[in-house]
Amino acid sequence: MKRILVTGGSRGLGLAICRTLAQAGYKVVTVSRNGSPELSQAISNFPGKIESHHADLSDTKNLRKLYRDWQGAEGFDGFVANAAIGTEGLLTLTSAEKIESCIQLNLTSVILLTREIVKGMLARGGSLIFVASITAVRGYSGLSVYSATKGALLSFSRSLAREYGPRSIRSNCVLPGFLETEMTQGLPVEDKQRIARRTSLQRLGQPPDVTGTVKFLLSDEAQYITGAEFVVDGGLIS
Repeated sequence: MKRILVTGGSRGLGLAICRTLAQAGYKVVTVSRNGSPELSQAISNFPGKIESHHADLSDTKNLRKLYRDWQGAEGFDGFVANAAIGTEGLLTLTSAEKIESCIQLNLTSVILLTREIVKGMLARGGSLIFVASITAVRGYSGLSVYSATKGALLSFSRSLAREYGPRSIRSNCVLPGFLETEMTQGLPVEDKQRIARRTSLQRLGQPPDVTGTVKFLLSDEAQYITGAEFVVDGGLIS
């Protein structure tokens, strides 16, 4: 049974990814700052398929030690870097602390975790998936710091594809559009309606709209796909 590490799996898109992968027969190890009733229910629904750990991924000094506890004796066959926080507001009004927190979780922790995971994949290969965002390729006012971290993931993934392709390690990005998750709950109804009207499908996305792409990229059916970016946004930026 292939083991997949998924960060930020307690809610939203991360939780949906955990459910989809468990249903597909993977063993999912998820790490999040806190648990949730929904994650507990998913663990009950898929006995032996979902394992949960609590950790502050932005505490980058301790990530290496924590990772040793998560990897166990088997290591991982795949990694879905999903955990992230957003920053809203004009750059000039954003505190240095918020900027640093966003970069630490969205980018620095991802790089450090990937370094550890790749070490275990060198002998057997594997699949790396970085959950970026359409904000990485299209500018949005008030999201400059968040967009910067997501754009960096695209460059990181492309370089990893080159570095470790000869070791059968694939690296790809998924770029979701605006989804109905906790991250967008704070948006006014009028803003959500405006975004929905701009999509070709005339609606915001739901987490399950994205999970199929993640499952595909982890599968053997995608064994010749690396260094790619998959936009899943309902046609918002097309």
